[in-house]
Amino acid sequence: MFVRKLPAILAAAGLLVSLSACSGSAFGTSCTPAYAQGGNAALVKAEGALGKDPKADFPTPLVATKTPEEQATHAGDGKIVQPGDTANIQITIYDGKTGNALISTDYTGTGLRLLAVKGSPAFGAIAQCATVGSRVATVGTAGDLVGQGSIDQNQALSTLALTDTVVMIVDVTQSFLGRANGVDQLPVAGLPSIVLAPNGQPGFTFPAGDAPTDLKIATLKAGNGATVKKGDSVVLNYTGVLWGAKSVFDSTWDRSAPATLTAVSLVDDSTGVVPGFATAIIGAKVGSQVLVVIPPKFGYPAGSAPSSVPDGSTMVFVIDILGIDKK
Repeated sequence: MFVRKLPAILAAAGLLVSLSACSGSAFGTSCTPAYAQGGNAALVKAEGALGKDPKADFPTPLVATKTPEEQATHAGDGKIVQPGDTANIQITIYDGKTGNALISTDYTGTGLRLLAVKGSPAFGAIAQCATVGSRVATVGTAGDLVGQGSIDQNQALSTLALTDTVVMIVDVTQSFLGRANGVDQLPVAGLPSIVLAPNGQPGFTFPAGDAPTDLKIATLKAGNGATVKKGDSVVLNYTGVLWGAKSVFDSTWDRSAPATLTAVSLVDDSTGVVPGFATAIIGAKVGSQVLVVIPPKFGYPAGSAPSSVPDGSTMVFVIDILGIDKK
């Protein structure tokens, strides 16, 4: 059967391990999963290997109740994905009426990297409170689990009505922090003041005067996780503004999906980041939040900056170090 693929938004992870029968709980007792357990979701079987086609099977037609229901078909033994954490997931969506697979990730890469919070679509919410290595089956309406936006954007889902039943199989393959959780540090005079929204997204207030001409780095939150080394694939959230500007030119928070960037200067490696950004994250610890002011000489090489960063601009970033992707 040909199944259309959901786009994998990050680099390949290649995690292919066998699933054992569900022994022990796939959900942590320290948090509450996004959806009720059992119900019609308990009728779903999915015996394929983790990170591969789940080969889901369930009685058809399967009809969703008023609210989504979920059930782990297999329990992992990794860390618990806390609400608001970042999760890597592989997903396949089935038509509850026919049992046919409609769309999936490609199962050869990372899959989707999303925050484990309720939203539309509900892919990330399904991972909430699951242990890494678990597979979770969820049954609900297309409106509740997929959302009109995803239906409109994917031809493979275009035949779904919002009231139609869908079955989602989500493999939780990795997890990272959702925001910096380190210890708050004292602010540094002469640098922008940072205020965080409830979800962790930063806002900037700039001091009077001209932008610094030297690279400035300040730790806003000191984490105690692993140390970022040169060449690491770092999972992070960031917001970038130009010195003195009132608008953001780039932010992972606006995309609701953390980025994975290589901790190396693009002067040394074309897959890297601007030199000042690389200097700010190399040596930082997971859980830290870093403020960096990047004058032009530590930014993009001449002629290579995006249109949102005019030549001669000083960039300012707040960066949350969420984890190191070991792939």
